[in-house]
Amino acid sequence: MSRVAAATHWFTLDYGAPPEVYDELAAGPGQLRPQWEEFREACRHLSAAEFERRSRQADKLLYENGVTFDVFSEGGERQRPWKLDLIPLILSATEWSQLEATLSQRARLLNALIDDLYGPQRSLREGWLPPEVVYAHPGFRRAFHGLPRGSEPSLLLYGAELARSPNGQWWVMADRAENPAGPGYALENRIIASRMLPQVMHRVGVQRLAPFFIRLQNALRRRAPRKTDTHRIVLLSMGPRHNLFFEDVYLARYLGYMLVEGSDLAVRGDRVFLKTLSDLVPVDVIFSRGAEGGIDPLELGGCAPHGVSGLLQIIRAGNVAVANLPGCGLVESPVFMAFLPSLCRHFLGEELLTPSIATWWCGQEPAKQEVFARFDDLVIKPAFQASGGEELLPRELSTEARAELRARIEARPYNYVAQELVARSAAPVWGENGLQAGHMAYRCFLVSDGSGYSLMPGALIRVAPDLQPMQLSIAGGAGSKDLWVRAEGPVTPVSLLTPEDQPVQLVRTGAMFPSRVADDLYWLGHSLDRSDFLTRLSRSVIERMASETDEDFPELRPLIRAMADQGQIAPDFAVEALQEPLPAIEEHLPRSLFDDSEPLGLARAMSELQRLAARTRDWLSPETWRKLHESAVDFFASRVTQWDDLADVLAILNELQFNLASVSGLIHNGMVRGPAWRFLDMGRRIERGRNIGRLISSMMLDRQPPIRPVLKAVIEVLDVRMTYRARYLDNLQPNAVFDLAITDETNPNSIGFQVAALSEHVDQLPHESRTPLRTEEKRLIMSAVHTVRMLTPEDLANPRRQRLRRALRLLERKLGDLSAALQRNYLVRVGGPRQLLESREGRP
Repeated sequence: MSRVAAATHWFTLDYGAPPEVYDELAAGPGQLRPQWEEFREACRHLSAAEFERRSRQADKLLYENGVTFDVFSEGGERQRPWKLDLIPLILSATEWSQLEATLSQRARLLNALIDDLYGPQRSLREGWLPPEVVYAHPGFRRAFHGLPRGSEPSLLLYGAELARSPNGQWWVMADRAENPAGPGYALENRIIASRMLPQVMHRVGVQRLAPFFIRLQNALRRRAPRKTDTHRIVLLSMGPRHNLFFEDVYLARYLGYMLVEGSDLAVRGDRVFLKTLSDLVPVDVIFSRGAEGGIDPLELGGCAPHGVSGLLQIIRAGNVAVANLPGCGLVESPVFMAFLPSLCRHFLGEELLTPSIATWWCGQEPAKQEVFARFDDLVIKPAFQASGGEELLPRELSTEARAELRARIEARPYNYVAQELVARSAAPVWGENGLQAGHMAYRCFLVSDGSGYSLMPGALIRVAPDLQPMQLSIAGGAGSKDLWVRAEGPVTPVSLLTPEDQPVQLVRTGAMFPSRVADDLYWLGHSLDRSDFLTRLSRSVIERMASETDEDFPELRPLIRAMADQGQIAPDFAVEALQEPLPAIEEHLPRSLFDDSEPLGLARAMSELQRLAARTRDWLSPETWRKLHESAVDFFASRVTQWDDLADVLAILNELQFNLASVSGLIHNGMVRGPAWRFLDMGRRIERGRNIGRLISSMMLDRQPPIRPVLKAVIEVLDVRMTYRARYLDNLQPNAVFDLAITDETNPNSIGFQVAALSEHVDQLPHESRTPLRTEEKRLIMSAVHTVRMLTPEDLANPRRQRLRRALRLLERKLGDLSAALQRNYLVRVGGPRQLLESREGRP
């Protein structure tokens, strides 16, 4: 039975929940839990077909927003789409308030433990913790010892993995204290759910998530070492190759912080600075989303993309705050769970309210014997790794593997913990056959609010289709849900936006953004124009190869030479004497177009376009990024090794050309004319100017080229056929074609237009005023403009004249020198940390 064929009243209690687990929906046979009653009533007005339509629309929105949770891949093959089940989990305000009190206690306990282990270490001196738990822990870093704690908790943002026992008791499965992932995904789930089920959400009365993020903003502000009205707070990301980069971009935009990587920050003197185009700007607070073990390559080694050399010393000096404070990640290891009940009594004088899942550390002999006695009923984990990694189920191992595991534990018992297996609670999910049972893992988030910890009135819920142990990382589970916490009264609208009647200070976009962003945008423009040019050039070649007419196409050989000069195909294909041992160009060209190992080919340009779009996502409009992403994904999805017909390749190139034109239009109409757009456009103009010059030089290289067919091909590749026909009809003459392609500054596809635009861009670049003379880049572009404008009608009328050839070579060199000067004078600050020596493990 399909989902659409389900009964109209599809939301029922009979959805297949196993009787041995807690049922989130039903309190007993035919007995709906009270918090679900309004949801069921609201769903009576939605047919199964309508709910199916909205579910598909939610999937489409998530795809269009690029919500993924896996490593960025150039071809897009490894990106995994985020899945949202529109049926939420619903909890009462009373139950959530009780949970907030218990988890707030746990957060206070973990914060006290962190401060103690990296401070006075009373827990070790008094014997509350065995020393092996800390000193044998590879995550205990002495560089974090003694970092100033201040008046604010070290643990600003805390995440707890929760599950329910069969009687509904909450258990903590894992603690997330280093850089808890998931609040951005929970927010995205809420936004999508509110768009798809607005009336249902309004009727249920769901608490909003915005107050939690306002508290997060306030908590970060309170950490600023300088007591001023304005603080510079940045969100430090591990970059687009990290599996949670989407969330970094999302949170930075929502919270209003600049997204930076390690190469964007620098330590100078006793401060941390943001490297911008115009100056070094001091940073007050760093909201870190990267692994703490790579945050300072100078003291910790490594070459993580979020590392900032010397950062720990600036923290010690009290001149920058980092949240969470480095060192918090230590308590994510499951080994600490075995000691939390007693530590709670010692640190807080209280009993632990929310128990952890039963945990035994094998480093204690009684605990080890208990583990061996219950071996088949437990899950074995590394003691010092964060939960969510390696897990071993002895009952599923062979006899030999079980014996080998026991031997490993006996040899190094302190390296292992054992935990009980948990059958997670069940809730309805929208599946292929209508309602079916899924099993829930909760990830809740708390933030320091000045007097304690506040719990987000929502959570990230991950769903698994069976009762097997669920991986505790974000990537675990087959999908996700939104958690709705019902409000006790009317829901008050809350927003992160300023009040409507509060004016803001008017500004214009300046050069206050990272040099790394300028570099990425520059090469994004370069890759966009290169992809567009190679697409048009390849299309012109394949149109002639695929033609079924008897026309000879004498311009085909110059076009192939142009492709070879551009690096799309091997140079041998352009020389008739060397073509004998080569495969037919008709067979080779389609494969080369999709071969991203070709450093100058179309596939490599598209790979770079996708990579750079990911890196600059927070500087592009959602529509522009979406179209860039879709263009690359569609292009690589069409890649095959064999073609039945060149017409297939031609259709793909036509579609790609249309998509790239759409991207160009979105950039032209959507980007504010500030430094971000300026550097992107300079990358485009330099690349386009060089491409036009190479095209003309390549196609007019023969001593006696077929003039008219070649001229026709030139205006076709440059996409100026309609303009030429309007001016000169079909009278193809060199001077008219080369005027349009080189000297006509009103034509967006001429060299003259590119250098004139570049001259305006260079005038607007920030530069030091220590000398009244023109800058290096200004002298270069003035020389290029002069070269174009000094060409004579006689030069354009005779393409074989050396003066025109020299001018084209000079222009290509000047544009290349301008590119180098821009990188040297504006983008030189981009380099990230690099490991010069091998680590102890022998890895870089």
